[in-house]
Amino acid sequence: MINLTMRMLIVLPLALCVGCNQGTPKTAPVRGMIKTKQGQPCGKALIVFHPLEKSRVNDAKPVAIAEDSGEFVVRTFATDDGAAPGDYGVTVVWPGEKSGKPEFSLSGEGGSSGADRLGGKYGNPKDPKIKVTITASGDSNLKIDIDG
Repeated sequence: MINLTMRMLIVLPLALCVGCNQGTPKTAPVRGMIKTKQGQPCGKALIVFHPLEKSRVNDAKPVAIAEDSGEFVVRTFATDDGAAPGDYGVTVVWPGEKSGKPEFSLSGEGGSSGADRLGGKYGNPKDPKIKVTITASGDSNLKIDIDG
C-alpha cells in the first residue's frame, strides 16, 4: 500500500506537468456567429484568424468551422481553446454549391465541395476585410457579418 502511495506521489506531479511550459501562448475562449448582412447563417464557413502584430506573423493561426446555424468556436492548439489575446485579420471562405467556378475543398482535395460563395472577397490574409481584437478574457459573442 505504501509502495502504491509513493508511486502516485511521484507520478501524479509528473503527469500534471506534461505539457507545462512548452512555449504555447495562453489562449482565451472565443465563440461567435457568422452570418450574411441579410441574416443568412454561413454554415460550413472556414474562419481563420491571422495575427496582425509583425512579431506574431508566424504564430499558430486560430481557426473555426461554422455550424449550419452559423455558430462557431475557435481553436488554436486544442479543441475549443480559443485564441491568444491580440489583434487579428480574419479571413472567411464559405464553400458553396458546385458551379462553373473553380472548386474549393477544406481538405485540399478537389471535388468535394463547391466554389467559395464569397468569390474570394474575404480570403486574402494580406488584406483582411475583417479585423478583431481578442482580449485576455476572450469573446463569447463575436459577431461576423459578411456580404454574401
